[in-house]
Amino acid sequence: MKSISEPKTTTVQLDIRDIHARVGGQHVLQGLSLTVEEGEFLTVLGHNGAGKSTLLRTVMGLVRAREGSLSFSGADITKLSTPQVVNSGISLVPQQRGYFENLSVGDNLDLAATDGRIDIGTIHELFPALAEREKQLVGTMSGGQRQMVALSIALLANPKLLMLDEPSVGLQPNLVERVMEVTDQINREYGITIIMVEQNIEKALRVAHRVAVVNRGRIALNKSTADVNPQEIWDLL
Repeated sequence: MKSISEPKTTTVQLDIRDIHARVGGQHVLQGLSLTVEEGEFLTVLGHNGAGKSTLLRTVMGLVRAREGSLSFSGADITKLSTPQVVNSGISLVPQQRGYFENLSVGDNLDLAATDGRIDIGTIHELFPALAEREKQLVGTMSGGQRQMVALSIALLANPKLLMLDEPSVGLQPNLVERVMEVTDQINREYGITIIMVEQNIEKALRVAHRVAVVNRGRIALNKSTADVNPQEIWDLL
């Protein structure tokens, strides 16, 4: 479990109300409601097909909500396009990553850089391996290194809310550990709200403040990680 104290703020940053969404003709989200506080680290768990990735994609405007509403920092984002959602302060690291394979690490970071606290120097501190491989084409890198690039690109947008879709998939154990450490660090040091969809329950519970379990397109469990019994989670998976 996360050893630091939970965030003291009670300001709701993301408010998801009774969202319905369809993907490929399937009714994936079926009245899902969830709130996320500013500065919070939330992990979202659930079995394959439960709607976890669709939830993140709906927040980003990549999947259109058929019913319900989404608000971020008090503003309605339900009908915004994905670029407008990004401009509002939300970044997503998708399972398909999100980088240019035919460009170098340096070029990818340069294209992503924006004005803010997190700059390329910060990225090099978080991921020294990227500084060493600045001229290497991303497409020639290992899966773990490419995940670092994808996470860096999302961070360089200086988001208020960072969402990660199963960042540990396919990574070696030491790289999973590093990804968890970095997400924990940026949450603590920069106050960036984190929503992380994850399959590694043990590691997810260790870094998150709160856990939400998606089951059949709705939130079936929503608890502080300090109060949740892992068996409660397994019973829903």
